[in-house]
Amino acid sequence: LKEPDQFITFSGKLIAFGRSNAKTILISTGIIFALLLALVTVRQVSHRNESRASELVEKAVSKYSAALQDTTPQTAYDRVKTDFSAIFDNYDSKNAAKVARIIYADISYNAGDADTAIAMYTKALDDLNQSPAMKNIVLSGLGYAFILKAEYPRSIHYFEMISADKDDTMKSGALFNLAWLYEAAGEKEKGASMYKQLLTDFPESMYGDLVREKVSG
Repeated sequence: LKEPDQFITFSGKLIAFGRSNAKTILISTGIIFALLLALVTVRQVSHRNESRASELVEKAVSKYSAALQDTTPQTAYDRVKTDFSAIFDNYDSKNAAKVARIIYADISYNAGDADTAIAMYTKALDDLNQSPAMKNIVLSGLGYAFILKAEYPRSIHYFEMISADKDDTMKSGALFNLAWLYEAAGEKEKGASMYKQLLTDFPESMYGDLVREKVSG
């Protein structure tokens, strides 16, 4: 019973880690999307429809952020569904709508709607095929969404794509997720290998202390 007990203990620490760092993770994600939105607005400001789409995305994101201050992610999600639907219906081909798909996928995931998140992330892959860094962000979103659906083999597939990529964006998180997914599937050697690779390639990552404790224990 020793090994299952250790895994349960580590899983508990993992959950606590996620909760304690949730604000940091959300802030970081928000900064990324804010920069993307700004880039789209600046580069396409001469195009009326693009500018209008960017304004609508900005308003929808602001509305969602405000809703999060006094309600749950699920309720905040419900409040902006029609806003994002209007953006996709009227400006689907615009760059702002492509950014909005990633934002809405993230919002859907936070609300527990894995199916919508997967649909948005999947379409976003086609939008961003020329951007390796952004591609890895979307792949990571797909990995997390399939974890939410408890479809672990598919989750592993997307995190493996990130771990094999030359670009380091999201790679430390992918290695961490692969490690515990492999371990949960009974592939302990693969899991241990991922933990070691994470410590070797990203010794200063946010997962470092947790992984070092796991490996030493």
